[in-house]
Amino acid sequence: MTTRVAATAMAEKRTADEGLAGILFAAGGLLFLLLTTAAESIYPDFSMQNNAISDLAAIGVRTTAVEEGALFALAICWIAGAYFLFRHTGRSRLMILNILPGVGALLAGLSPENFNITIHSVGALLAFVPGAIVVLLSYRIIRGPFRYFPVALGAVSLFATFIIFFGYRIIGPCGTCGYQQSLDNLGLGLGGWESMIVYPLLVWLIAFGGYLMAKSKEGLH
Repeated sequence: MTTRVAATAMAEKRTADEGLAGILFAAGGLLFLLLTTAAESIYPDFSMQNNAISDLAAIGVRTTAVEEGALFALAICWIAGAYFLFRHTGRSRLMILNILPGVGALLAGLSPENFNITIHSVGALLAFVPGAIVVLLSYRIIRGPFRYFPVALGAVSLFATFIIFFGYRIIGPCGTCGYQQSLDNLGLGLGGWESMIVYPLLVWLIAFGGYLMAKSKEGLH
């Protein structure tokens, strides 16, 4: 009887944690999306094709505070959400993997592109690659037809990450053209390809957060 009571109590804790994780994931995704949209409208002549999202958080521009707030909100909500999702599961390695994208966003926010580009780039890479992998692996947690959506979102994000970091190799030598021009030659430009990395992650955060909240509500009844 004692074992059964303990198992029931642990199940209730996990269910409550899933609901809290869902709230945090959805809040982080929504805050980043809304604040970044606001920053894009404020930034002078912002181009979805030519400007990276990082430009919005650069030191000394009009949108620094807004976009830094977006990055910190995303980072904190992602880290906390991953912690609550896995803290009573005994899956510490999976917890660490799920926390890494939040840590990456935090590093990128703490070191804007015109402050220390090396740290900023490491943070972006931590957010992008583990982020896409986490999205892909979430299909193992999700039940029902919705489980296939993260596979598509993660694949798109990983493909765009490859283009951002290795796109210039796809088109080969191009004389004096630089990194930006190489990505332009691949169609979407730096900003467009970066958006194809980030926005699938945001869609997943919001949708997966909603899934966890609904699942938690069902489990509590």
